[in-house]
Amino acid sequence: MSTINQDGMLVDAKVILRRYPGIEHGKLAGVHAIVVHQTDAPTAQQTFNAYIGGSVGAHFLIDKNGQIYQTASMHKRCFHVGPLLKSKCLTVNNKICDSASMARILAKGWTSQIKAIDSNERAKDYPARYPVNSDSVAIELVGAGLTIKTYEAVTSLQNTSHQWLVGELYTHFSLGVGDVYRHPEISYKNPGEASTAVWK
Repeated sequence: MSTINQDGMLVDAKVILRRYPGIEHGKLAGVHAIVVHQTDAPTAQQTFNAYIGGSVGAHFLIDKNGQIYQTASMHKRCFHVGPLLKSKCLTVNNKICDSASMARILAKGWTSQIKAIDSNERAKDYPARYPVNSDSVAIELVGAGLTIKTYEAVTSLQNTSHQWLVGELYTHFSLGVGDVYRHPEISYKNPGEASTAVWK
């Protein structure tokens, strides 16, 4: 069983600690969800290079050979979700949407609509909305985008490591399978991102 040290780092022989303070942005008060990403880069080193001097990143990176790196403290927030959140109630169960408010939002043009949805969702608490940077941990799987709709397939070694890591995070933060989301589920991203990731 892994442990989390006072710096928010996961201590286990399976995890290499390679922290990039530049991708950490303020305190992460609590972890309520996990967001699964793909890097849109074919190698781990390209992602590490982007983290040097960059501001966007994730807490964990899993290379194609299954090696897990922790790149940010789980006590710190990472910018990984993006600026525009989708509506969970529209996607999962529109009966729980405020129908009058949502009707006004959906009557807007596309650009105004997605901005209004984001503002509406961020006023809610998780799990009534999708996770955001301030309440989630991010896992990146190395893999390049191939087209506007597809990514490289996640390797079997990556998926084995991913399942182990998610299982550890379940235990440490009292999470369940319903608290894990692919990035395109919650934000406007390439729909193929992390589509072949496995954690169930």
